[in-house]
Amino acid sequence: MTTNMNVLWLAVVATYMVQMRFFARIVGRDQSINEATQEIQEGHVKPGFTVHLAILYLASWYFLIPFSNYIWSHNALDTPAPVQESGSSASFNEGTELDDMSVPVPVLRAAPSGFAHHVRYFMKILAMSFFLAIVVVTYTLGLHLSPEFDITLIQNCAFFEITTLLYGVCNVSRNKHVFRNFLIMMLAVLSILVVSYTNATCMLLSGKLSVNKETKEVNDPWLFDRLKAGLITGLGSLAIGPFAVWCNQWFEQRHRVEKIAANRRNMFWIPTVSICLLLPFVKTQQLPEVWDAYYSSPKFWMHLVGALVFGVWPNFVAVVKLNALYPNEFITTANLGVIIVTGLFEWICQSGQTVIVRWEVISYLFLTLCTIFLYFSLRGPVKA
Repeated sequence: MTTNMNVLWLAVVATYMVQMRFFARIVGRDQSINEATQEIQEGHVKPGFTVHLAILYLASWYFLIPFSNYIWSHNALDTPAPVQESGSSASFNEGTELDDMSVPVPVLRAAPSGFAHHVRYFMKILAMSFFLAIVVVTYTLGLHLSPEFDITLIQNCAFFEITTLLYGVCNVSRNKHVFRNFLIMMLAVLSILVVSYTNATCMLLSGKLSVNKETKEVNDPWLFDRLKAGLITGLGSLAIGPFAVWCNQWFEQRHRVEKIAANRRNMFWIPTVSICLLLPFVKTQQLPEVWDAYYSSPKFWMHLVGALVFGVWPNFVAVVKLNALYPNEFITTANLGVIIVTGLFEWICQSGQTVIVRWEVISYLFLTLCTIFLYFSLRGPVKA
């Protein structure tokens, strides 16, 4: 099972990066800078597509519903005991198989019904859909305003912090080596802080930014967009914490045999309600422009299909299986892995445009060591 764990973990990291790259190509802005004035030269201005992309992301969950038996195949390990009919066969087996009352016989509970149950279920779905819609739409909006590296850093750091915190507070994670793991997590967060702090220095040395000779300040034409994207994405990503806690507390406490049908139902209603919450923010007067700029372009569909097939769908399956088979807190180490791999990807693919400073290397080294330590500390045994 260790190999399976490694494969799932790497799949979560790799598919997130693929999804991020394709989405950034869809909603990212094509802008250039005037070298003389350091002002942004706007090209062809496209209508806003962030809400549309968020809706498409949520709607893509519908395509996974037919494969729910595979996605939650780990829940089919236990089978219910056969129901015996009253009559001669039941009487014949009564003295042989059911004599030993110390052996528990798994019995499927009757599904609760009634108006009160449906109201509670609707409120749960509404709450989870609300937080999921916030996470997705702030993610796409951040990609529209800022480079994907900044969004990757902010979102995964927020995911790691809020999920780890709420898992501990809500007693979702195991209470083993809490203080030791807390110190390692703090060191990892400080390393991420140093990476983000030195990023501007690296951009300045590589020529992507320049210094104003009069004010002696760095000319960053996207400064306010970066700040806006960081604030929106960082705060919006915190909503993943309640969503993850409720997923484990509300929908993972069922009998294994019941989970497949229940999760199939949840996978339909959660994106449906989330889409309904986002529809009021779609500007209907811009639909013709959106169609001309995006939906009528083969390049857009190529990027969207690539994001779904190689990013969203395998990422969803890997996250579900990793969270179901191993301790809940282990999934947070994948967020640190995404940051590390994204940094390596930037260095390799843009080696001619990237300058590395000493403190950036040191911070990535410490972040890697913390991730490796937490990987082996939090993974624990396979769930029964």
